[in-house]
Amino acid sequence: MKPRIGIAANILQMHDGFFVGVYRDYVNNDYVDSVVKGGGIPVMLPVLRDLEDVKDQIRGLDGIILTGGYDVDPSLYGEETRQECGFIMREIDEFYLSLVRAADELGIKVLGICKGAQIINVAYGGTLYQDLVSQCPKALKHIQQAPRYQATQGIMIKDDSFLYDVFGPSERVNSYHHQSVKTLGKGLRLTATTKDGIVEGFEKEEGTFMCGVQFHPEMMATFNNEEMIRLFTMFFEK
Repeated sequence: MKPRIGIAANILQMHDGFFVGVYRDYVNNDYVDSVVKGGGIPVMLPVLRDLEDVKDQIRGLDGIILTGGYDVDPSLYGEETRQECGFIMREIDEFYLSLVRAADELGIKVLGICKGAQIINVAYGGTLYQDLVSQCPKALKHIQQAPRYQATQGIMIKDDSFLYDVFGPSERVNSYHHQSVKTLGKGLRLTATTKDGIVEGFEKEEGTFMCGVQFHPEMMATFNNEEMIRLFTMFFEK
């Protein structure tokens, strides 16, 4: 039987057409396609406002993918909002945090992608750079101007890690983020960085397996990048 993989949804507010102001729960098709290519069955997880229902929402799943999206509300990691911080939607953040905590309790493995990785970090007490350009002036270009399937930067990967098992000591990845991990949360171990030292991967050291990646493997996997498809396949195999 193929593993059932929950994909955390985002919320889109309609700004034109007949339904201005309507909220839509959605996932980008790249995530769905990547789960299928990796050998799983995708299950969309719409954003719940009643967080007490989250544990029942995910019960019985084999894994969860936390997707990218809006910026994380800085108050969730003890900071005021900087001028450079982008659009935030706190109810999504609170839902994602509840998914992490419920998954940990139920032993459901989690793969966090971009914002999803940042949320795992915040869930365990970590902090974020609200904006790399203003806070890390020596950082490389982390919002690429290239097709989403194209790798634009290299990452260095530590051995004895899940990402090392997938890719080996290095890999070329895409990049679409202006926020990133600043300090790692309790119990999380750094596993990959870019040459400028920005965190590109980490994993939970004990208990329920969780891995965060700052790049977007789903965007490359949907164009049949074998290494990125292997990332999903090996996550499902866990």
